Amino acid sequence: MTPQSEFLSEAFHTLAQPIAALRITVELGLREDAGKPARQVLEDCLRLTDHLMQDMAVLREIASLAEAPELESCDGEALLQASVEEMAPVAEASSVALQLDVEPAFILCHAPMLERALFVLIDEMIAHAERNRKISISLHRCENGFMLGIPSGAPQGQRQKLCCKLMQFAGGSATGSAAGGIFVIFRESPHRQFPATALAEERLLTLN
Repeated sequence: MTPQSEFLSEAFHTLAQPIAALRITVELGLREDAGKPARQVLEDCLRLTDHLMQDMAVLREIASLAEAPELESCDGEALLQASVEEMAPVAEASSVALQLDVEPAFILCHAPMLERALFVLIDEMIAHAERNRKISISLHRCENGFMLGIPSGAPQGQRQKLCCKLMQFAGGSATGSAAGGIFVIFRESPHRQFPATALAEERLLTLN
């Protein structure tokens, strides 16, 4: 761990303690028989405190990255399908529909970080979407590679910045936002990953 990353870790730990204490205090206040106005204030404080703790967790995750991870060839179509399938039960429970529009795309990225970025992004979108809302996610070829797009419903403000930063660490570039959407470009991979079975069959053909 570098001195800078060690300092950031200690700083986040120091900030997390009073925030956690504040949350406990608010929870205890809600258990008391307070009047309606006071209870509403406490409920708002609890909601804002939870939001702050979530932002702190993501910021800490970003700050913990000492350097950009190594990028590898990745099946972007399969990765997005797996991410959407993982979040489908959460979306269904919130009466939100996830719509995926992708084409075959081998991209250069850091798969675990991209999966993390998609989880944070989709989870945040579901949490703030209206009932019966449709969330669209696309991955299509563009001039510089493949563009991952969420045209609308993306989180705003600081949460959007955090999601875009995670996308950048995953290998995305030219990250931009417009009209409440997020658009990230990933470079096309010059090499495709083939299943192990296909490679084994190729070796048998070579031996024969």
